[in-house]
Amino acid sequence: MLQIRSLVVVAVVMFASVAHADDKKYSIADLKALVGQSAFKEAFQHLGDISPAQRNAEWVDVAAAAAGGVLGTLDTEDGTTLALVDEVDRQYPQLLKSAKYTKPRAEFGLKGLEGCFEQTNGYWSSYGLDNCVKVGLRFVDNSNGDRVLALKVAKLARKSMNHYDAVPFFKRALGPKDTAACKDEDLKLAVVAGLGLPPEYPKATESKAIMNTCWDDLKDAVLKAFGEDSKGGYVHQNTCDVLLAKKMISGLQAKQCEKK
Repeated sequence: MLQIRSLVVVAVVMFASVAHADDKKYSIADLKALVGQSAFKEAFQHLGDISPAQRNAEWVDVAAAAAGGVLGTLDTEDGTTLALVDEVDRQYPQLLKSAKYTKPRAEFGLKGLEGCFEQTNGYWSSYGLDNCVKVGLRFVDNSNGDRVLALKVAKLARKSMNHYDAVPFFKRALGPKDTAACKDEDLKLAVVAGLGLPPEYPKATESKAIMNTCWDDLKDAVLKAFGEDSKGGYVHQNTCDVLLAKKMISGLQAKQCEKK
């Protein structure tokens, strides 16, 4: 079973600065030379040699190139890539402003997340699927509002676990003015599944919010789920108010809603 936190430790140890061994500190010029030679791992190991006060635009540029280059050398299937992305995002958030890091981050981070989900074999464990979800959500949240990437992650999540567990990912794929994800079939599956949860569950609340945002694209799927639900079922409880307000159900169904 995949253990993301363990992999984070492995990644940090693997790429930790080796300066303590020889007390040699690298300069910006050294880092630039290493990146120019595609010696990304060595450059990455010494990013911390530059003091925080000296981490200017030049440092961000070379650090982003080093971090992005390292990601391309790792195995995306065992979770190491995803763990390193998560660690870099938190240790060097400045790099999230540079395409030299964010472009490979998006490509290899997504592949790493896919590997994370595959390693769990669909089972929840304290260091399994739940950790893939936590790291995956942070991956999306640190992606500068990239809705295209968020949707790719959401679709991957929907295919990798219970449909309703992908709802938080689809929530992030929608923006105030960007509702393109509403037409996605995986989003429909996730939202309908979420509407089948007890109303007090957060994912049911999020599903209702997405339903309202994407009503034109989801109404047919919602009506179908409503018709297939048992009297007083969770889908009824989560959708009656909206369907009554929009006058989209029969008189008998309306009476069932009133008795919910």
